[in-house]
Amino acid sequence: MSQTADLHSPQQKLDNPKHDVALTTSVSGNTITINGSGNFSVPNGQAATNCKFTLTDTSGANVQFSSLDTADNITGCPPAGSGNQSSEVGGVNLHGNWAQFTDNNSQQGTVSYQWNFTCNAPYTVNPFDPIITNGGKSGPF
Repeated sequence: MSQTADLHSPQQKLDNPKHDVALTTSVSGNTITINGSGNFSVPNGQAATNCKFTLTDTSGANVQFSSLDTADNITGCPPAGSGNQSSEVGGVNLHGNWAQFTDNNSQQGTVSYQWNFTCNAPYTVNPFDPIITNGGKSGPF
């Protein structure tokens, strides 16, 4: 019996390229900064990329992911507006100390994104706002 691949199956999603970003916290006074290397490029011709962010919070202020702001073809940060305004970003999931989304890489350009966080008083936490450079797709995916 032959089997054909279901392109929409969970296994197919697991086969997409992955980009893991480790984030940490640092504290200065009552301000928490998120540290990590979130700028990256998705090469031309690469399929959609699953992007996962894991936060190690050493501040003691219970820092957690709260929302994501995105915009296409903006080279500066943060993106204008709030919420997901990007045609390139989908599948956003937030779970306390980790979050993820999929970068579709459907066209060439940039994606400005900003993770927002919550934390316990009396602290405030700064957002984390890098850029993705997409090469776009050149083949069927």
